Amino acid sequence: MMLRSLLVVFFFVASAFATHVAVLETGADESAKDKVSLSDRQYLTNVLREQAVKELPAVQNYTIMTRENISAMLPPGKAIEDCEGGCLAETGRNIAADYICQARVGVFGTSLTLSAELYETAGNKLIASFNGLGENVGELLEIIKQKSPEFFRMVKGGFGVGGFGFVDNSAAFDYQDKKKFIVEIASEPSGAVPTIDGQANPKCLSTPCKVAVEEGSHRFVVTKERYVTAELVVDVKQNEQKVMLTLPPNFGWLEVSPVLAGPANKGALSVSVDGAIVEGTKVELESGVHDVHVAHPCYDPVDFKVSIVRNKTQVFDKEMTRGLGGLDLNAEYKGVPQVVPVYLDGVEAGNTPFTRKVPLCSDVVLKGNGWEERVDANPEWHKVERITHSLTHDPKAVAAAEDTVKLAIPTTYEADEESQWNGFVAASDDKAAQSSGGTSWGLFTAGALIMASGITYWILGNILAKDAAEKDYDTESEYETNLDDARYWQTFRNVGIGATILGALGIVLSIDF
Repeated sequence: MMLRSLLVVFFFVASAFATHVAVLETGADESAKDKVSLSDRQYLTNVLREQAVKELPAVQNYTIMTRENISAMLPPGKAIEDCEGGCLAETGRNIAADYICQARVGVFGTSLTLSAELYETAGNKLIASFNGLGENVGELLEIIKQKSPEFFRMVKGGFGVGGFGFVDNSAAFDYQDKKKFIVEIASEPSGAVPTIDGQANPKCLSTPCKVAVEEGSHRFVVTKERYVTAELVVDVKQNEQKVMLTLPPNFGWLEVSPVLAGPANKGALSVSVDGAIVEGTKVELESGVHDVHVAHPCYDPVDFKVSIVRNKTQVFDKEMTRGLGGLDLNAEYKGVPQVVPVYLDGVEAGNTPFTRKVPLCSDVVLKGNGWEERVDANPEWHKVERITHSLTHDPKAVAAAEDTVKLAIPTTYEADEESQWNGFVAASDDKAAQSSGGTSWGLFTAGALIMASGITYWILGNILAKDAAEKDYDTESEYETNLDDARYWQTFRNVGIGATILGALGIVLSIDF
């Protein structure tokens, strides 16, 4: 009780020399109390009181009463929160304030409202007020910052009862400010947007940059698209002090490096992510799940989902399967259709007219007796390409060569070919009988056996190689298996050809010598 009395005496004495302004606690309607907490309302009061200090400084003979001053000056049994509405002026007189103000929070529709009133206590007169509407407490705070300066300047135009208002003394001057230092703000990567204590500086909009900063502790924050925001609290105390911040990437990488067994050099990979084509085979992607499509002109397309983790690389290195297309190939010489052997990747696969599935990007060649012609065939995936190739070589050479092969090297066990072989053996026997003892029957017999074996190998290898080359397939692995089988039997056939020639040479030598 004694303390309260002493404070009352003190403020009455001080009132002769200064104008006292009291800022009461921000009130709230019942409908707004659950939306704006007590701590938020106290902060709004603090900001309102801070604005009063700025507009009504002590050097101009104003005193802004603190929360403790006001509580101590109130009559017994009355709290500071009870002061609102019509009792504001009376409360101001009770605490020896020349002016008293209070803000109040309410609700209008779905928005928050803020109203503030400023009273002259001596005349019980409302001299200033302002109102505002906001969606949250932050917007109410901005209303206070915008409207309170003019609100409190109304005090300077007021007069107390029986006295004068503030008399400006141009001789009074005071200036105090903190020391400033030049600071360099840098980041990795560069090009980030910096802020200092939550405020952007127009002279430092992108790192690296230099800016003047007050002495003391400051919070530096840099932001950059697709990177995690970095922040650092730095004690600024000298010129050319460097503040370096590193921003971790907020993305990962996808590297597409599939295994391409076969003609990988005949085209390039195409990679699409989430429906958009990307450049290169290593791409930056935001964290999360993405749909990926990988295509190549020679292989089956691949679709998969990839989960990208921040600052990590996911590698796709699976083997891609050789794709298939359809080929309808015909050969003509001077407008006349021809039957010509067709080779795929060096292996005989059939004759024209040629209609079947083929591996994508295959080398297609037509071959004859001592000549070959490459066909520009590039069927697309699961599509049929139709080509009529005009031969530049005379295909009659092909027919002649085939007839020669049929006479000298039987490919089937047809009756006429067998009779030709029997005639050849009989002729050999007659010539041997006419010989005057110079025939080597052992060499003749060995040569005949070797030649017969060679012919068997030749015929069998040729048939099996052709069957393997013309065998249907649905996948690249089946195609590779058929190709290996065809090459194996071609080697088998070549051994037979060599044995046939060797046996025939032995027979000739046995007859002549």
